[in-house]
Amino acid sequence: MVVNGEIRTMIKKNTHKVNSRDDRKQPIIESLEIQSQGRKLLEVRQFVEKLAAECGYSQSDIFDIKVSVGEACANAIEHGSPRGKRNRIKIVFEFIDDCAIIKISDEGVFKPRFPARDTQLNYRGSGIPFMLDLMDDVEIKEGECGTTVRLVKIRN
Repeated sequence: MVVNGEIRTMIKKNTHKVNSRDDRKQPIIESLEIQSQGRKLLEVRQFVEKLAAECGYSQSDIFDIKVSVGEACANAIEHGSPRGKRNRIKIVFEFIDDCAIIKISDEGVFKPRFPARDTQLNYRGSGIPFMLDLMDDVEIKEGECGTTVRLVKIRN
């Protein structure tokens, strides 16, 4: 722009994040279906990490989401797959109104177990307590066709 013989440059600041879905008003719903195998957990973690980053979550929140979804899927593989590798696990990631809702559905029956509290260090049975600590809401629904874990993380 030229004003009184001087060249002035107007710079418009880009306030949008690259690869971010912050400005979308439409809900985001994406899903992934995997075979019930432990080696598929990396694919699940990468799936939720990518989506959470695109939705503008902090690195700390992305870590919480990855750990929680990974634990829910590990439980589905171990406890919710009566036919082993022939079972499928479905992960649905929905983002609406600054809130991620992730549902993990398996084809098995939920068996509530609590970590053993004894003198020996026990790493088994910590998945649900991790999810409860890391997420804003956790819900487990049992059904005739399987179990669904619903995890909620609000974006701050």
